[in-house]
Amino acid sequence: MEELNKKIIELYQEMGKGQGIDDPLLMEIFSRIYMEPDPVAMDDLAKETEYSLASISNKVNMFGPLLQIKKIRKPGSKKLFLCIEKDLLKIWKDVLIKKEEHVIKNAKEKLPNIIKEYRGKAKSSVDKRKLKVLENYYTQILKFEGILGKINQEFKKC
Repeated sequence: MEELNKKIIELYQEMGKGQGIDDPLLMEIFSRIYMEPDPVAMDDLAKETEYSLASISNKVNMFGPLLQIKKIRKPGSKKLFLCIEKDLLKIWKDVLIKKEEHVIKNAKEKLPNIIKEYRGKAKSSVDKRKLKVLENYYTQILKFEGILGKINQEFKKC
């Protein structure tokens, strides 16, 4: 079983790299927590991975919200446990909702005014090119919003 666990951890590490997460410890933490049906004690995880409790804690503090890793305490125990949402579709839906709420919403509220102001002040060719970048970004945000809308409709069917 240990050999199988290693293969799963390696798979998650490869998938992480493909998403720009080239951090073997972080992906090992994620895979171990995700595979376990019950919450995992942080000190047990530190022993298993041979990393310090501080390293585990730092990774979880930095990336836990992104990966939806939660720290919990069990009644009657002084240990700190880690758990994660096991529903992959819910994880992806939550990620997309956060993109919609934080990136798209802010861009739609603020970028038109910034572009308008920049357009009035852009005199040099460099400034005009920067304006073009902003305008393209805004156009892409609007397209992405449409795509997210379609994806969210599909999530509602699940």
